[in-house]
Amino acid sequence: MNAEMLDALGGIATGSGASAAGGRGAFTSGQPAAFAAQAPQRQLDLVFILDCTGSMGSYIASATKNIELICENIVHSGSLPNADCLRIGLIAYRDYPPQDSSYITKSFPFTSSVPTMKEQLKSLYASGGGDGPEGVTAGIKAAMELDWRPEASKMCVLIADAPCHGIGEYGDGFPQGGPDGEDPLLLARQMAAAGIPLFVVACEPALSGYQFGLDWFRALTVITSAVLVPLTTATLLSHVIVGSALEHLEMERLIHEVGQAVAERIHAGLQTVDDVAKELHERLLLRGEETKQLKFESIHRDTDETRHNVDTFVNAPDLQSAKPLLRKVRGSRFTDKYLASRYNSSFMRGPSSDILYPTLPPRPGTMGALSGSRGAPGSPPRKIISEFKPFVGGAGMSVADAPMGLGGGGGAGEDQNAAKEEVKEEQDEVDRLAQSVELRFAGISLEQAKRITIASAWRTAAPRA
Repeated sequence: MNAEMLDALGGIATGSGASAAGGRGAFTSGQPAAFAAQAPQRQLDLVFILDCTGSMGSYIASATKNIELICENIVHSGSLPNADCLRIGLIAYRDYPPQDSSYITKSFPFTSSVPTMKEQLKSLYASGGGDGPEGVTAGIKAAMELDWRPEASKMCVLIADAPCHGIGEYGDGFPQGGPDGEDPLLLARQMAAAGIPLFVVACEPALSGYQFGLDWFRALTVITSAVLVPLTTATLLSHVIVGSALEHLEMERLIHEVGQAVAERIHAGLQTVDDVAKELHERLLLRGEETKQLKFESIHRDTDETRHNVDTFVNAPDLQSAKPLLRKVRGSRFTDKYLASRYNSSFMRGPSSDILYPTLPPRPGTMGALSGSRGAPGSPPRKIISEFKPFVGGAGMSVADAPMGLGGGGGAGEDQNAAKEEVKEEQDEVDRLAQSVELRFAGISLEQAKRITIASAWRTAAPRA
């Protein structure tokens, strides 16, 4: 590590007896407002941006059923002083007319009242949607217009199974983007500058049916220093929300501590983001920094085309500039392991409860360890967090093993609903076993260091013209 970087990151102490406040370059009262605004009393403003079109019923139900546990665990496990330090806002969106004539967005203000949140969620139901793409951009815009507390940590969780208009999807009713004229890439950069990361829950397999939707959502998380988590079942939604919030509070702590030193290196143009992130990562590991980390096995293939598309969206000045440069991904977007897990399941059923695929015995050494795997051979031991109720279980139990309740959509006729719920529960069980989601304590990751670096740079950057 070069001496200049050590000096610039002098506020990051190393060794058990070092103090982060005493090193060269440590933060003082003269640091910029972007980092000084965080109050000693920890607070979090969390907004759900929820697609409420026809296919999202199970996710709405899951959020409604588990909202009390979500809030309780964020407060206690995130070390917030009291319940009032957590406020939750809600944005529901569908689509622009004439694709959908019900509403474009519904905004519910921030509240710390769990009963109020529950009633707000219960008022929502999945319906409509028109063409494939939805009014995601309008939902993001509405979230930014809420009454955020300047001193609080901030985050949005966007739950969706379809992209915005204007990225080149087949049959898009608004191929040039939404009629409101808002550009989602510009909105994402405004969020980044305001310190609002946009976490995305990608509802699969629907989202990967679009050509570029997954890449576009992933680009939004890169710009705003967040994470995209793919889910094939609403059963794990609560775990992802709580885990993302707790990890985000850890990132905010470190941004508040080291952000100014990191940002100065970026804005001086002396090193790239990747170089600064690598050296920051090394420095934090030297002092033994451990963080809460939401860990999941991706079900998506990493290809040259996907990387190209994400980079294109991230670097393009606007959506229309990015669109002609995008590349189609050949073949399935899912990994062979994920496809095999679905193929081998005896629960794989369609809407009429007919078996779609025959049950085949797993090949030796492949599918037998899916549900019980806790890491690759030779990987370092990790501490599984089980300190809060939805995640509590026996030793070694992962988040995916913990009971949280299944979400379900509405409909007419109790018998018909019961039959649909039975099929949905079977499908959720298949998808739960096919995915692995855990919250762990571990040494800070390089990916987290990069998120800290990008977030710090955005919060101190001059506004774009």
